Amino acid sequence: MIKSKRSVFLLSILLLVFLVVPSSAEHEIRVSDIFANTFILDVFSDISLQTGVPIVADSMVSGFVTMELDDVPIEDALARICIPFGYTFRFMDDGYYLIGAADINSSTFQILSDTAVFKTKYLKAETLAKLISDFYTPFVKVDPILNMLVITGSPEMIRRFEADAARIDVPVRQVLLEVLVIELSGDARKALGTEWQWEGTKPKDEEATSTLTFTTSVLSSVLSKLTYTSGTGITSFLLSLKPVVENGEAKIHANPRIVTMDGHQADIFLGQEQSYLVMTESGTETGSTITRQRVIVKTGVTLKFLPQISPNGDVTVKLEPEVSATVGYNKDGYPVISSRRANTTVRVKDGETFVIGGLLHEFESRNVGKVPILGDIPLFGKLFRTERTETSETEVVIMVTPHIIEEEV
Repeated sequence: MIKSKRSVFLLSILLLVFLVVPSSAEHEIRVSDIFANTFILDVFSDISLQTGVPIVADSMVSGFVTMELDDVPIEDALARICIPFGYTFRFMDDGYYLIGAADINSSTFQILSDTAVFKTKYLKAETLAKLISDFYTPFVKVDPILNMLVITGSPEMIRRFEADAARIDVPVRQVLLEVLVIELSGDARKALGTEWQWEGTKPKDEEATSTLTFTTSVLSSVLSKLTYTSGTGITSFLLSLKPVVENGEAKIHANPRIVTMDGHQADIFLGQEQSYLVMTESGTETGSTITRQRVIVKTGVTLKFLPQISPNGDVTVKLEPEVSATVGYNKDGYPVISSRRANTTVRVKDGETFVIGGLLHEFESRNVGKVPILGDIPLFGKLFRTERTETSETEVVIMVTPHIIEEEV
């Protein structure tokens, strides 16, 4: 009796295994056949007859197949046939394969497609969407707030999209910009000898070398030829600058450091902001209108950088410096701003310093000397009073050193 029950139990287990295995074993069914310019629906029909597995294709499936299959698993065979035509397939719960186009206009797209969420690591999602192939555009949605992309398509398309996106979504290299902004008086310029020069070689038929003196506002040229561009030149210049600063003949406006990504602009502002309420009156046929507008006036040092790293390790820097100061006020009480600007683009090596000089500002100072009491007498006071007007000139020198930040592996 016990043996009989055991036999029934074992038979039940074998029956369950027999019922369960076919659904998964179907994927191991193999196909062997040769097709020569055969209509694709006839190909699926032959494979279905050979394997005993039903294959259903939607109305968009069309084309001709030339292929030899030699003992190939059925799903590998279907993949070889479908992928070149842009079709995909799925094994349905009812025990058949459904084949259709990976197209949003296909009636079977919702059944055959999957949805995957891709979150970028380094780039913005909208930037990645612009860089990746336009082929994916109908299948991808972008959320710039959550910084993610959602793709709905065939499993093959999703795998390809993730591989392509991973190649694009890589860390962007960064650049550290070291800046030194110095304002030199006329005496300081003479003491330091900052006659910005470029020594160039004359043609071969001439014996000596020539020295060309630049008088333009932006003096950035071949950096290895510029005075005080790198190495010991910069060091000696900074050492000689210290006593001049202590004597008050030179002033260091700023010595900031800022890090920005390759191809991204960085801004530095060191100074003051003053807000003014400006009222303007405009007349119309019906009367006049007074408009109030708040204006912010900035004075100080403004620097705009745009670095780009080349494949060989050089750094191209687009630089827009501006130095401004209040020199007086107009009759309405608003400030008069004196500004010195430059705009240049230079290419340097990693860690090399370039200099922008020649940002000159000329101003006048009036000194009055008089004899007490007598110098204030109307008309005759001029005899006891002396007036002297002096013209001074200052130059702003900007030294920039870019450093490429190497990522740790």
